[in-house]
Amino acid sequence: MKNNRYSKEIILDAIGMECPIPVLKARKLAQSLKNLDRVKVICTDPLAEMDFKHYCEQSKYKYIKCIKEDEKIIIYYQIIKKN
Repeated sequence: MKNNRYSKEIILDAIGMECPIPVLKARKLAQSLKNLDRVKVICTDPLAEMDFKHYCEQSKYKYIKCIKEDEKIIIYYQIIKKN
């Protein structure tokens, strides 16, 4: 059964990249995404959580959550595009 909360989940691997590269890669990726797609960003930059909260706010995307696992930071957000 398809999960109706989002269309599909896209993983963006930004491990080892420092600010602002993860957000720049996310911005480029967003050009090819559809409404309600969910993005999972895996990174190691300690500033990423704050950067992605700001990015989502500016882009009108839905920031979902941030999980910290050892050295990795996993950020989830959803693309919201107005028709």
